[in-house]
Amino acid sequence: MANTEKIKLEEAIKNLEKIVAELNSGQIDVESGLAKFKEGVELIKFCRGELKEAENEFQKLKSELESGQDGEAEL
Repeated sequence: MANTEKIKLEEAIKNLEKIVAELNSGQIDVESGLAKFKEGVELIKFCRGELKEAENEFQKLKSELESGQDGEAEL
């Protein structure tokens, strides 16, 4: 599951970079530029959400390690 999420995040970042390049080129009309900008905003929201989920998972695992709850039964 994590690999699938990583691929989606990487694809989103690549798409965002492409949009930024298109917008910076100056070769795009206003309507297309607005549409691309909106798409970019949605990609940023997606990326932030994915990164927040990863951060939460990291914090959860870190807390488990610090508290000694590594999934092994105590003897």
